[in-house]
Amino acid sequence: MSYRAGTKSRGRGRGPPSRGGGRGGGRTSTNYGAARGGYGTGTDEPKPHVQLCSYYTSQGRCERGDSCNFQHVIKMHKTIVNSDPDPAGSSRSSYDRGGGGGYASQQNVSMFPTSDVALWNDPTAGALKIFTASHDGHWRLYNTATGFSKEVQHNMGGKVNTIMVQSNFLFCGFEGISVKLPGVTVGMIFAWNLGNPGEPPIELHMHETAPYAHASGVTCFITEGDMCVSGGHDCSIRVWKYDTTVNAGKGGFKLMQTLYGHAGEITGLVIIGTMLWSCSTDMTIRLWDSAANWECKYVITQSTQGNAASPVVLPPNGQQGTGVGHTDAVTGLLHFESPAGNFVLSSSLDGNIKVWNSVNGECLSTTNYGVGVISMALTTDTKNNPLLIAGTAYGKIMIRSLIQTATTPPMCYLCAIDVHRTHCGHDGPVKRVVAGPSNTFYTAGDDGNVIIFQITGDFGL
Repeated sequence: MSYRAGTKSRGRGRGPPSRGGGRGGGRTSTNYGAARGGYGTGTDEPKPHVQLCSYYTSQGRCERGDSCNFQHVIKMHKTIVNSDPDPAGSSRSSYDRGGGGGYASQQNVSMFPTSDVALWNDPTAGALKIFTASHDGHWRLYNTATGFSKEVQHNMGGKVNTIMVQSNFLFCGFEGISVKLPGVTVGMIFAWNLGNPGEPPIELHMHETAPYAHASGVTCFITEGDMCVSGGHDCSIRVWKYDTTVNAGKGGFKLMQTLYGHAGEITGLVIIGTMLWSCSTDMTIRLWDSAANWECKYVITQSTQGNAASPVVLPPNGQQGTGVGHTDAVTGLLHFESPAGNFVLSSSLDGNIKVWNSVNGECLSTTNYGVGVISMALTTDTKNNPLLIAGTAYGKIMIRSLIQTATTPPMCYLCAIDVHRTHCGHDGPVKRVVAGPSNTFYTAGDDGNVIIFQITGDFGL
């Protein structure tokens, strides 16, 4: 699935293929205001609660200090050029900011997209390390303690779409060739024991006659205890469980269930209690009950009225539904737990992020971003207020406050990082956002880069 800016969207709120996007997120003016700020006087974009100083955000310093008219609350630590050049890609500009150098175009060729990023606290080295996944066929490992130096580059032989670290295992979903299907690309999942990386990886196989995980690329992957769940381009969801009897008694993951129902690529998975939530490019969200043999209990579409159990009212031919669901590809799901309860957040190319009651699937709120949203992550500010970071189809990274405070409403638009305004960020879709320690967050982009940011100041919440 391509999220590149300029692709046609069926949903509302995308707007024309310009850097700004659709309603509420675009700009008609090319005036970005003072050089230090990055916000002009255009009226088509909501004014953020905080206006970032471009010098401090991109370089980590501002000569005006406390007298600066803009806020010093986020700074970029590093841009890693993670992926190899794509010989088949079209020429475009990408920005390598290094460790705080000048704002200049360093790459004039298209790079393979960086598709995912995962963090690992290496217990042996006592250092935080970064795993990355790329469509150039590699996963890579960087050490934050040594200036983000690259320690490992491993060639998987096909696009690496997803990567995660859990229980000291590295899970990698990629496209490869199975020995049982020579010449055919299938979806593979390998798992390395990081405590003994010299051992061969555990491979997740559907069956001995089908030694692969999905019929096509693996797109998402989560774990829950000794269980794993994967989703693929083949529209299927597979449930795996660790079994000590497989793999000649060495242990591995056995396929327990395959869930069918989605009609598009699986883009997000989250488990809350006994319910597995899934989303897809088919514009729907499904809820599967593990306590009822993984039966699909509910389907949320653009024609669903009220909550997930409500009836579906079909619109006239050729018209969009007026229900609670999304009207374009659903790109991700996120579990948010607060004193008020458990919630699920969904993002979509229709430009909306929706908040759902995790118990009955009731849509509690819809926030329009004015541009397709591809990735989400939860983090906190320096005062431990919960924040939502959203990566968009045009490269902008938008930050909102999740809950109501004494000074702001829920989902208050706090600030945005945009390569044209803050002089750092992604030149293209932000495919992944991951929260790290000490108010850091890590982003992976279609431009091939991984960028490390840190929230350092007070948003006034």
